[in-house]
Amino acid sequence: MDNFPYQMISNLRPHTTTEWRLKVRVTRMWPKIDRRGETVGVNMIFVDELAGRIHAWIPAHSFNMLQNLFNEGETYDVRNFVVRPYGAMQTERCFRNDVYIQLYHMTQVVATGGVDYIPRHVFQFTDLPAITNAALQEDYLIDVIGIMEHVNPIMNYRNKYNQENSSITFTLNDMSISAEVTFYNELAQAFEQGIRDADEHPVILIISSCKSTFIRGEPNLSNLPPTRFFINHTHEAVDDFRNALRLADWHFH
Repeated sequence: MDNFPYQMISNLRPHTTTEWRLKVRVTRMWPKIDRRGETVGVNMIFVDELAGRIHAWIPAHSFNMLQNLFNEGETYDVRNFVVRPYGAMQTERCFRNDVYIQLYHMTQVVATGGVDYIPRHVFQFTDLPAITNAALQEDYLIDVIGIMEHVNPIMNYRNKYNQENSSITFTLNDMSISAEVTFYNELAQAFEQGIRDADEHPVILIISSCKSTFIRGEPNLSNLPPTRFFINHTHEAVDDFRNALRLADWHFH
């Protein structure tokens, strides 16, 4: 594997070759669950040293062979995979992109160490005034950043199928407008604990791969399986936001 050159994620093209090679960090993993509650594949987000990111997919027929080779947060040398264009029915993609990676039985995976130059997370932020436009499309999810405000107590209830559910609502403010956010179930519970543990206030919150949907005529942000939140995350966007907040401190009193 050593003699084959690396490519950058930005250079990947569909319908050309399967002899690709990347050095990437797995920044996120989540299973694909079907309606019967069975795992039918694994989704991942790969990030490279130039902060390129791409969705990677392990389908059911390669699931048992490949799933245990990856751990979230670790870096890997990945070779031999298919680059596919998204189909029209592949909506709610974890971020805006035209292509994704599919791993298969010929894919080679080697864990690598000491690769601190690959970012742990990459975001492409949508300003809150633009979430109305985001709610008009189904193709991709969005990243947002803002000040967490007006957190309501978590609610526990049963849905129409008599299944236990939970949700938590709050407001995200980006110093121009505010947006209502609702997290459901496991993410709601994790968020409630996360804000309890937060040691810096006001909380600057990043929500990655969230869904914008109209509720009572207004765009509301919510979570899907790829969604993650980051409270006071170590990231230049958070530092810039907190500096801007200090300059505009009067606005939030």
